[in-house]
Amino acid sequence: MTTHTGMASGRVAAGRPDGEYAFVAGLYVAALLAPALVLLLASVRSDAAALYVGFLLAVTGLTAVAGWVVSRVPGFATRLGRRDAVWLLAVLPFGWFAGVFGGDALHIDLPGVAVPLAVVCTAGGMLLGLMLVAMSRTRHADSVLERTTESASWEARWPRGWRRVAAGVSVGAFAASAVGFVAAFGFGIEWGWRLYYLLFVGAVLMNVLNPRTFRVTGAGLVVEHPVGRQFRPWSAFAGYELTDDALVVRSAAGWRPDHRSDRADVEAVDAVVAALDEHLPRRGPSRRRGSSGT
Repeated sequence: MTTHTGMASGRVAAGRPDGEYAFVAGLYVAALLAPALVLLLASVRSDAAALYVGFLLAVTGLTAVAGWVVSRVPGFATRLGRRDAVWLLAVLPFGWFAGVFGGDALHIDLPGVAVPLAVVCTAGGMLLGLMLVAMSRTRHADSVLERTTESASWEARWPRGWRRVAAGVSVGAFAASAVGFVAAFGFGIEWGWRLYYLLFVGAVLMNVLNPRTFRVTGAGLVVEHPVGRQFRPWSAFAGYELTDDALVVRSAAGWRPDHRSDRADVEAVDAVVAALDEHLPRRGPSRRRGSSGT
């Protein structure tokens, strides 16, 4: 068993966000708000040079101000990381996409800079939002797990069937996105932008192909991804199932996805099952390879 040691969890949770976190948070706020300032400038100045300089100044100023404010709020990252709705940070930037293309569909006269500005800030904002979500969840997990005992761990990919579906949809999304990019930039076809945004669907689904590390602790389950980790208390889970193909930790909330692992990837299955039995009820029969499953 492993015990996580280091800074006391209370000090981690109460501490101010570090500089890296504050910088990413500042950039994220800039991606959300800078387009509004540039569009306001476009109402009085239409030359590209002025709009470009205005965009850079808006991003720089908003990043500096927002980053400074975030860095002064104790426990900001950990409080944000424990909230389920933190994933909305990656969705909010799409408001610019919906607004600009919705306005175009309604034949609202928009400045010429509106479309490329929406594309850049939606893409950048989504990526920064995903980074901020991962960083917030990681800092929350660290604050909880500093003095928590680990009883078992395993590294596994999603079950094979899920990986095949995710890979197929991702390839299709990337191909459609490439067609949209060429149509928009190469031939000036505006509907190409709609296909271009399928790039984000493919990028999210590709994550299904990556292995994750699961850690069973006294306080809850830790799920580590290549870019961060997330902690959930045991009260967030309804139980677990072990079949010939998968180990599934069931979420107690219907809207929250279950954690699925390819059983073939799970080493020391008996030790993992014994650790889970201490915290969760087993749901359904436990089936061994080669058995009838009844």
